[in-house]
Amino acid sequence: MWPSTNLAQWERRHWALVILALLAVTLTPLGWIQWRQVRLLDNVASNQVDSIMWQAYQLERELSRLDDAVHSAEVEPEAADADNLAERYEIFLSRIDLLTKIPRHDLIEGTSTYADARQRLTDFTTMVEPLFADPHALLKDPEALARVDNAIDSLLPVLAELTRDANRAVARFVDERNAQLQQQSYLLIGLATVQALGLLAFVALLVRHIRKQQRQYARLKKLSRELTEARDQAEAANRGKSVFLANMSHEIRTPFQGLLGMLNLLGDAQLTSQQRDYLQTARDSAEHLLGVLNDILDVSTMESGTLKLSAAPVHLPTVVQEVNDLMQVAARDKGLDLNAHCAPDLPAWVQADATRLRQILFNLIGNAIKFTPQGHIMVEVARAPRLPDGVAITVRDTGMGMDRETLERLFTRFYQADNSLRRRIGGTGLGLEISRNLARMMGGDIQVSSQQGMGSVFTVTLSLPLAEAPPESATAPIDPSHSRRLRLLVAEDHPINLKYMSILLEKMGHEATFCENGQEALQLLARETFDAVLLDYHMPVLDGMATTEAIRQMDGPASQIKVILVTADVVNDTRKRALEVGVNEFTSKPLQAQDLEAALARCGLLDPPEQSVPGLVVQRVSGHSPLSSYELPMRLPDPASSLIGTVLDTESYTEVLSMMPDDSLHEMLDTLFAPPEGTVHKLLQALADKDREVAGHEAHQLKGTSLLLGFKALATIAARIELLAKGSDPLTADLPEQVLRDMDRTQQALQQFESQGTTARPSTT
Repeated sequence: MWPSTNLAQWERRHWALVILALLAVTLTPLGWIQWRQVRLLDNVASNQVDSIMWQAYQLERELSRLDDAVHSAEVEPEAADADNLAERYEIFLSRIDLLTKIPRHDLIEGTSTYADARQRLTDFTTMVEPLFADPHALLKDPEALARVDNAIDSLLPVLAELTRDANRAVARFVDERNAQLQQQSYLLIGLATVQALGLLAFVALLVRHIRKQQRQYARLKKLSRELTEARDQAEAANRGKSVFLANMSHEIRTPFQGLLGMLNLLGDAQLTSQQRDYLQTARDSAEHLLGVLNDILDVSTMESGTLKLSAAPVHLPTVVQEVNDLMQVAARDKGLDLNAHCAPDLPAWVQADATRLRQILFNLIGNAIKFTPQGHIMVEVARAPRLPDGVAITVRDTGMGMDRETLERLFTRFYQADNSLRRRIGGTGLGLEISRNLARMMGGDIQVSSQQGMGSVFTVTLSLPLAEAPPESATAPIDPSHSRRLRLLVAEDHPINLKYMSILLEKMGHEATFCENGQEALQLLARETFDAVLLDYHMPVLDGMATTEAIRQMDGPASQIKVILVTADVVNDTRKRALEVGVNEFTSKPLQAQDLEAALARCGLLDPPEQSVPGLVVQRVSGHSPLSSYELPMRLPDPASSLIGTVLDTESYTEVLSMMPDDSLHEMLDTLFAPPEGTVHKLLQALADKDREVAGHEAHQLKGTSLLLGFKALATIAARIELLAKGSDPLTADLPEQVLRDMDRTQQALQQFESQGTTARPSTT
């Protein structure tokens, strides 16, 4: 007798054979039937039976179109297009060839209709072919057009009958195919029944497998939640990086204005040669650090996808010459010859962002100068024929060149050929990446070829559409009586800013209606008509974003009104979110006449667009777009008083003085400083009460007013308190003391400034 284990093994083998036999019995016929069906479907697909009907219908349809074209030419020969008529005839001929060459045309080839249609088509083409050989002559011959029209009319019924025959032939074929499929379906039903019985044996295995999958799904779901949280944290970190870079830009640029300004002032002093050398080194280091900051901010903006080009008419040869003139100094210092040449056929005026175009040229020419110890550099600007509206800028140098490995990694961020170059020449390794991204945003790219010891050639291709030359630049004030007077709705909750904007808009010659929040603005828009709405970003009840979104959902013309957002927020996401909700334009705080004028002009509300504020000179240079933030002329502190230069921006304050009457200025200063309702004292009370929300609101108000009036110290401490109030860090006990100290210093600076001036002003104490 066999051991039980052997019997068990024999039974397992026995059942395995049974299962295999069952599968063979059921699956073999099933496979054979499926193979027959596949062959049948392949035959239908390869022979394209249904295309017979489609081609017959297309032939009839193209003949109808040709008939319409011929008939239109008969009725209105002067409006007829000979090329279009010839094109319709060529399309019709192509349909004849398709009908006779398609697979399975034998289904209708034996019918009398098909033979008659072939003969009639042959006769028709034989008759009209000479006429369509010269479509222009055909249009001038009414009798020939009539013959063609009659021939088409006699041919149309024949092709219509051919379409019906093709339809019937396809229907017969489909019926036969369906009958075969039905027979095979009966066999499939029987086999499927047998197979279903066999599948019951595997139900237990399937249940076990499903439970296992459920456990795996639970683990995957948990992992997915963890990945989602990680993604959210990464996005929050990215937003935090954007906010940090925006704040860093503001915080670093502000002291840089003072630093570079004082260095420039030192250059005018009587210095020894050694002191002047130290000064030049400090100035070069400061400018280099500012350039590094600009590159980092540009890369961050490009990464977030919020960098936008400001296209305007640009005089291309002038831009090239300006960059060439500026770079001549650096080239002469190294004993290099720098030459720029524009091709004679180069378009003079193009549509481009002049600031970014200069940035590309500065980067490429600057690199050529840095890496060329001797020789020359040539800049050539010509057309790029392979690119629509293409312009090619080529920078050639006789420098050290690059090997293949360096070329492959040239546009990698922070990359340089070796560390010795970084130490000897300097640079962040960001300029080329920024230039290539800018070139691609302008519809082009950058190519480079180089050999070690043989120099390098950088070629930038850009798509710059042609533009018309703008009107002549204007430097004189324009009388507002010759400009369009706008009716503006202004939402502003701070009394000082409201007073300033009222005077500003009055001087600009516009009529303004004021309200305190977005809800009131919506109510006024529902009752009255305005040309534009100026919304403060931060307002009670409804802020600028929510108000804009509500305006776009209003009924009637009010939903299409131009919306200008007034904000001091420089974070890239702010502009993106504002555009998404429907904001048309932006202007920064503190609001300046030139900025508001430019925003209104971009909205298409000013006529002419060159109008300016009375008493203010706004100079525009034709062909140059507005400078970027780091190209604007820096505002130098007043060297007459260290206290004034530290806490007071004299240029901003002087501009306010030029606009404000004495009583208005006195009222504004009281609103800021006078206890207990002055903004400073309300902020101090909120800090004493440890009320973060009120402190943040009052700090925001103080920051905006201080920026407007040029109170630098107060603006700085207010910005710090606003940032702390929005976060989770505690409001430290030293903040009220700092606010009081900066308020006292600001009032002292105002007294010093007034004592130095020629115009008396109200007391600020």
